[in-house]
Amino acid sequence: MKQRLSIAVALLHNPSLLILDEPTNGLDPNGIIEIRDLIKKINRELNITILISSHLLSEIEKIVTHVGVINKGNILFQGKLSELQTKQNLGASIQIKTNNNIAAVNMLEAAGFPAVLDHEKIILPKIQEAQIAALNIQMVQQNIEVYQISHHQNDLESIFIDLINL
Repeated sequence: MKQRLSIAVALLHNPSLLILDEPTNGLDPNGIIEIRDLIKKINRELNITILISSHLLSEIEKIVTHVGVINKGNILFQGKLSELQTKQNLGASIQIKTNNNIAAVNMLEAAGFPAVLDHEKIILPKIQEAQIAALNIQMVQQNIEVYQISHHQNDLESIFIDLINL
């Protein structure tokens, strides 16, 4: 209730910019959804730019179109969320499951692909679809049964961690 009231008070003067600090802090799941929808509605219907400061990156990812990433006072990224998600393929990977992951990793590394075995799956940096198809053919030719090949896009939190650790 406090968040909604604070937003309403902030809107009384018809601002062109609304700055919110942790707008979903302390809310239950329904309240979080309501505030998220309210923020989107204010932006869309009142054409107000909204700047949100938050540590809840999973919530930010559901609301924003643009992001800024600041680490230790330095701006590491500023732009569209979609650009951040594709920037240098941060957080993007190819995941493979086979009947013999060790043999598959050896084959992938011999082919020049940096493969990492992570529990029951192999993780590769994002590569072109044609390369995926060629690697699949190679694995099958080497009697490695391929159960799954999938593209994985990390969430904003994982991308943030990757970005600050570059």
